[in-house]
Amino acid sequence: MGKAYVAQKKKSLGDTAVDGLVAGLPAGVGMAVVLALVGFVSGRSPMVTLGYFDPAQNGRWLTGLLAHLAVAAIYGVVFALLLAAMGRIRPSVSRLVALWGMVYGLVLLAVAYGVWFTAVPSPLAQIAAWQMALAHGVYGLGLGLGLRKNQ
Repeated sequence: MGKAYVAQKKKSLGDTAVDGLVAGLPAGVGMAVVLALVGFVSGRSPMVTLGYFDPAQNGRWLTGLLAHLAVAAIYGVVFALLLAAMGRIRPSVSRLVALWGMVYGLVLLAVAYGVWFTAVPSPLAQIAAWQMALAHGVYGLGLGLGLRKNQ
């Protein structure tokens, strides 16, 4: 019996972006759940925690949740595109996508503390740093695992 060759189809940038969007949403849900739970254990209502994400800073939990999910999806697109670009340069990168996702989540945390929280007064700064680190790690892991499925 002869060898069978299967042509590999490269994903378009649009398909990669959609994969990131689709992976970013559940990862964002996971992050929000972690923040709500650790906030609750610390004595803060989950509604208050989600209200911190309200861009108008009115403390509306539903607006905060939707804004958070939108940002999580957009960051998912950015990660998927970065991962695809790195994979073209070094294909072995795709084997460690869950680890790269966690690194990405922690880079987002560093940017939040280094740029966002210093430039704009945000209620998110009221969340303890360890809680934010845990939540960003969960986000990145979820993002990486979500994208690993699509490879």
